Amino acid sequence: MATMNKPCYAAILEHARAAPARVFVASRRHTRLTALDLISLAAADDSVVGGAAALWVDASAISEVEAEASRCQDASLKQCLVFGVGIHHAGLPERDREVVERLFEAKKIQVLISTSTLAWGVNLPARLVVVKGTEYFDGKLGKYVDYPVTDILQMMGRAGRPQFDDMAVAVILVHEPKKEFLKTMLYSPFPIESHLVDRLHNTLMAEVCATGAIHDK
Repeated sequence: MATMNKPCYAAILEHARAAPARVFVASRRHTRLTALDLISLAAADDSVVGGAAALWVDASAISEVEAEASRCQDASLKQCLVFGVGIHHAGLPERDREVVERLFEAKKIQVLISTSTLAWGVNLPARLVVVKGTEYFDGKLGKYVDYPVTDILQMMGRAGRPQFDDMAVAVILVHEPKKEFLKTMLYSPFPIESHLVDRLHNTLMAEVCATGAIHDK
């Protein structure tokens, strides 16, 4: 996951340097780690004029963002918000989540890092979506498992703001062996598999009783 931070930062600079960007990660812990790494990369980037804060905070809202950050309860969010990077997950206090959502929606901060479950919840579209890894740790199974394809599609669907942008970009960072599989799942139609053999008796009885299409041997 740590090796994906630099490509993630590069994608934000390339596709959403002055537009909203969302990064989806697998766990609450990784929202914090990813945010801190992105801020560090921005601080070390000589091409960024004015430092990391100037890159992702709206210049007209710096004082407002700093004031909101000072009132947040979560220490990591306080630290990241002043650099224009918000974090969002179910473990944050409700007020902190509301602050992040409001600032990001108003484009006062530019980058939002959240867990994948937020893709199904709050509607916060952006020009760029980065899916940082396609696995998450399943506590019941005790191992990492792949996201369902529907979850990946839902995360990708957060890219695009029809009222504001004429373009949208989704970047999926994935382990090399899974690259072709994922491309096939996203770009090729799913095979159609008939289940008629397994359910032939139900189908046959429906034709006899419900529709009357079958009335003798």
